[in-house]
Amino acid sequence: MPKPYDAIIIGAGHNGLACGAYLAKAGLRTLVLERRPIIGGAAVTEEVIPGFRMSVASHLFGMMPKRVIDELDLFNNGLTILPCKGIFHPTNDGGALVVHDDPAITQASFARLSRRDADAYASYGAYMADAATIVRALLFETPFDPSRRDWRGYKEIASFLWRHRKIGEKFFRLADLFTMSSHDFLSQWFENESIKAALGYQSSVGTFASLKSPGSAYVLLYHLLAHDARVAWGFAKGGMGAIPAAIYNAGRRHGLEVKTDAPVAKIVIKNGRAAGVVTATGDRYEAKLVASNTHAKPLFETLVGAEHLPTEMMADLARFRSVSTAFKLNIACDAPPRFKAFDAASTGLDFPDFTHIGPDVDYMERAFDDAKYGWYSKRPFLTPLAPTVRDDTLAPQGKHVVNIFGGHTPYELKNGVWANERENFVKCAMAVMDEFAPGFSSSIIDMQTLLPPDLEEMFALPEGHIYHGEITPDQLFFKRPVPHYADYRSPIVGLYQCGSSTHPGGGVTGVPGRNAAQAILKDWPKLRR
Repeated sequence: MPKPYDAIIIGAGHNGLACGAYLAKAGLRTLVLERRPIIGGAAVTEEVIPGFRMSVASHLFGMMPKRVIDELDLFNNGLTILPCKGIFHPTNDGGALVVHDDPAITQASFARLSRRDADAYASYGAYMADAATIVRALLFETPFDPSRRDWRGYKEIASFLWRHRKIGEKFFRLADLFTMSSHDFLSQWFENESIKAALGYQSSVGTFASLKSPGSAYVLLYHLLAHDARVAWGFAKGGMGAIPAAIYNAGRRHGLEVKTDAPVAKIVIKNGRAAGVVTATGDRYEAKLVASNTHAKPLFETLVGAEHLPTEMMADLARFRSVSTAFKLNIACDAPPRFKAFDAASTGLDFPDFTHIGPDVDYMERAFDDAKYGWYSKRPFLTPLAPTVRDDTLAPQGKHVVNIFGGHTPYELKNGVWANERENFVKCAMAVMDEFAPGFSSSIIDMQTLLPPDLEEMFALPEGHIYHGEITPDQLFFKRPVPHYADYRSPIVGLYQCGSSTHPGGGVTGVPGRNAAQAILKDWPKLRR
């Protein structure tokens, strides 16, 4: 049997690696066990089609806060970001909008459809930047339990309120963002439905919600929280797998160990505390603590078992919503999409490598309506990305990779099965692509289609949810994943959660891993005894 470790982490996704890197930096002998042959979880680069290396699931850098980047020194550990200057939005009138790094270009784009909206963009941007500053600080909080009625509970609440006392009157601004639909929220500034779609598009990305769903305004804000980084949105050179590789490099300098092809089958519990793990092949590893990067449902339902856990907790966990309607198409092609509405001079872009196809709010709503009634979108919204326009390491010379992410495709079809409908859905998606980028489908060499069941099987995402569960007010902060155990701990001493089903949620942020490591280090003096 291997000699005992201080910490064992289940899952070498980017959060598991981040948790391990922070623990290793603090001097803990740490081992990460990964079930797949490669590290990265859903942030991986794989040669899906011979000669073409693709970001299989997550596809764009832009949600990781500067604090995590700097603490792990990722840019000096192999990570290079190739920035996207703006997001290209074709509209139904044959033109386009662009949300650009340069606000003046964005405003000029908006003015084509509404001078009033162009003038309102500056105040909207200032409002969102102010809100993001407030919420960004909350990302790094360990959620407290507001139901506690002991000295520790009162102290945690008082300390939290004191740290964030400057919120003051801005509390009401945050209340709007957490409760309003993105459409209603945006309508406070903007009148044009295409402009609202361009700004609100992100609130439907990866969620089973629409721009008109209550609470979707927060999803819009969530995508803006990392914009204090040295690079906002862009492609990781070499694909998304470069991000976990850089995190691993940071941890390896301090002794972090990773074993792949090592699926964990069970967490060993002795006298009410975690004492190690057993893999599917029977290998046993002992440690003073275990941290799990897996989703909370398989962690507690399978790796631990209900017999070790409170009945109320398991009931709360069963109610945690993680039904996905997101899909991913990874395409090898002869040429990137040529959008008929693209004009370099007016957009300030040399090429639309980051595009949103969702021309107006009605289009986005109809895509959601199809899924709401149990079927896939006949005209899905699409996010085509062309990383090989910037990165020549991913495809053979003269060829390209295009990643298309979009919605909506229900995890289960009503009165149908995906085995019969997969190709029909792909035809729907390609029809939309060809409408906005004529002839694109004729350039396709081969394609990988990932629907929610595929994402579940490949990346252990229950029901295929890319965020490990909806990021709505009822599943945030001290309720993520369940009440009383949102502080990265669990009912079992020495067992921690460090994945995206914890606060603050999904996306390639590294924050759950970081925060879990801080909770572990706070408890370490007792655990090490």
